[in-house]
Amino acid sequence: MRNLRLIKVSDSANAYRIPGISILCIYFFSLASCANIVAPTGGAKDKTPPKLIESESTKNFQTNFTKRGFELTYDEWLRLKDQINQVIVSPPLQYRPDIELKKKTVLFEFDEREELREDATYVINFGESITDYTEGNDAEMIFVFSTGDYIDSLEVKGNIVDAFSKEPVKNVLIMLYDNLADSVIRTERPFYFGKTDEKGAFKIQNIKSDTFKVVALIDDNLNYLYDNETEKIGFLDTTIFLPDSLLTSIKMQLFQEPKKLFFRNDEQEEYGRIVMMFNQKPENPDIRSDDFGQFTFWETEKDSVYFWYDVAEEQDWNIYFHRDTLIDTIAVKKLDKTAWEKKAKLEFKSGKQTAFNPDKNLEITFNYPLQAIDTAGILVLSDTTGMLIIPDISIDSLNRHQLNFTHKWKEGLDYEMLFLPNSLIDAFGFKNPDTLRQSHKTALEKDFGNIVLKFENLSPDTAYVAKLMDSSKAIIEEFTMQDTTDFEIAFPKLLPGTYSIEFIEDVNKDGKWTTGNYDAKRQAERVFIQKLEELRAQWDVEATVSGKAF
Repeated sequence: MRNLRLIKVSDSANAYRIPGISILCIYFFSLASCANIVAPTGGAKDKTPPKLIESESTKNFQTNFTKRGFELTYDEWLRLKDQINQVIVSPPLQYRPDIELKKKTVLFEFDEREELREDATYVINFGESITDYTEGNDAEMIFVFSTGDYIDSLEVKGNIVDAFSKEPVKNVLIMLYDNLADSVIRTERPFYFGKTDEKGAFKIQNIKSDTFKVVALIDDNLNYLYDNETEKIGFLDTTIFLPDSLLTSIKMQLFQEPKKLFFRNDEQEEYGRIVMMFNQKPENPDIRSDDFGQFTFWETEKDSVYFWYDVAEEQDWNIYFHRDTLIDTIAVKKLDKTAWEKKAKLEFKSGKQTAFNPDKNLEITFNYPLQAIDTAGILVLSDTTGMLIIPDISIDSLNRHQLNFTHKWKEGLDYEMLFLPNSLIDAFGFKNPDTLRQSHKTALEKDFGNIVLKFENLSPDTAYVAKLMDSSKAIIEEFTMQDTTDFEIAFPKLLPGTYSIEFIEDVNKDGKWTTGNYDAKRQAERVFIQKLEELRAQWDVEATVSGKAF
């Protein structure tokens, strides 16, 4: 290796050089080699979508179209994304087309088995599938052709909302059938269809003049058929005729038909309780069990049934859930009762509550359902004086975990509840071995507000159901109205917050909202939800709800 030595050039310049190479050159060379090389910046971001070069593409809006595909060439490099979901062909195809990208050209080919309909106008909407390569700008493209002599030019537009919430629903199929049979939605693909956008709006163009059945569908399995009970559906009560000057916009409500209740699974983690989980909230489920004198009790909560039991001795037994002619059997596991008894403890399910309304019952809940109470062993002490209060105490008829204390409570006072040993007996016959304590306080009248609801323009021949709900959708009170045109109800002493009213036109008079049914030609019951003015302490909120709101 050749040895290099530094040679001083000038003391004043304080510079050095390597023979044949200037140290200054090395300095600049190192700067150049170490620097990060970046592309030039500047200028606005490209927001221009790819532009179709018509002279190099298959002609759009052709009649007597007989080709097996077409090409779309653009002025820049492209990307294709999510073609399966983005590209919509109407009328729908029997087989999936082949959509590929070659440089700047999109190639669309029909499956060789596909037979195009005669005298039909086809619309291929590419949605957001075609974008430029760098910035992702969408090239909005709709290719139209006719297998007949002319392009159909009529259109249908409208909006889809959820039948209950009235919120717009996106990605809903709007399907038009020239076959008007009721069964067509389960046996045939529609003649025309479109999809709703983020605002629940849709537009179907290039439709022929004809009479159509109109159906909306959340198509879970993407087969253009209504063949799944989880799919939501909506329909017009009558057919539509195009052209029709009276038809300006279609509005439909989407609903899910009543689902059959079925058992999903069970959970048996400890002796004495089985959690049975269902596909929806079980209302009046038909639940039975082998009977050999054991204690059993069940209750529903959301989509589950809590089945409580106690057996004198271990043996094999089953619980049965009946649905029509089918029976689900749940085998009860043999769990260690002795080990459970050692750790089982009756205690409060709810901790210290916030200030409660002195005009209402005080409610205290426990972790196990109650069998009996000894009111002599339950003491209620008032304020700091320790004055003994004698309220009415009872186990709630609908919730056996809950004790109700009824009394003329005074506002702004502290109350202490003492449950002396053996004053509570749970469903298993166990008593509380120690004294349980819980404190509560009544709120002041100035802490509350009042709500007055007025209902008008009601039909005396129609039943109505109304619910006042808080911001968490918890029901404050539910009530029905019938045989009247006007109705007024007051809700005094409510905690400040945001409340809403749910108002249902109860057509079948069963006291609840009923969804629709396509085969029965029944629309979902109409419902109106109104958010009330925010309630503040010492305020009165008045609201009027009209039967014309539907």
